[in-house]
Amino acid sequence: MEELFMPMGGKPKHSVWDEYVPILTSGRHTDIYLTDSIEAPSEYNKLCSILENAYKGDTITLHINNGGGYVDSGFMIIDAIKSSKAVVTAKLSGTVASIATIITLSCDKIIVAEHLSWLSHNYSAGIQGKGGEMKLQMEFMSKELSSTFRDLHRGFFTDDEMTSIIDDKDVWLNKSEIVARWDARKRGDTELLSEIAAAKKQA
Repeated sequence: MEELFMPMGGKPKHSVWDEYVPILTSGRHTDIYLTDSIEAPSEYNKLCSILENAYKGDTITLHINNGGGYVDSGFMIIDAIKSSKAVVTAKLSGTVASIATIITLSCDKIIVAEHLSWLSHNYSAGIQGKGGEMKLQMEFMSKELSSTFRDLHRGFFTDDEMTSIIDDKDVWLNKSEIVARWDARKRGDTELLSEIAAAKKQA
């Protein structure tokens, strides 16, 4: 167990757990903890550097218990995962919501804890500026984020489900539903995904 001690000068030893995003590396494996809200992109520079500079044969586990946050930061992490040569596993626990679910879907593998809560929903945003500027920004965001949402969720949700979420319907999933959808997506089995969606609708 890691301990803190008081060195000369009176300042406690810095701990990796003091970091906003704790990162621990042992050999060719790295554990990264996304257990607080997704904040400004600068918080994820080291995380993204590790992903982007990993070698084939490296393994990285993202421990995700996260309610979401800044979309721009999430996209930065997603791009780093997609460009990584490492095998990236999302280990999910607690609640995984919003942009954290999309980060998960960008990983190579998942490990899902019992009693997990998963929430997928449409984006939310606050905009400031003159009326015309806000209108243009909202139109741009609505079009681009809706297109991106469909791209990143393809195979995990059906087209009808994605349309419903974009129209502001929240979707909650439990462990068994997540695993079933993940397997259908990995297999490219659209018929199975449609059956899962139909069962969800009837539940």
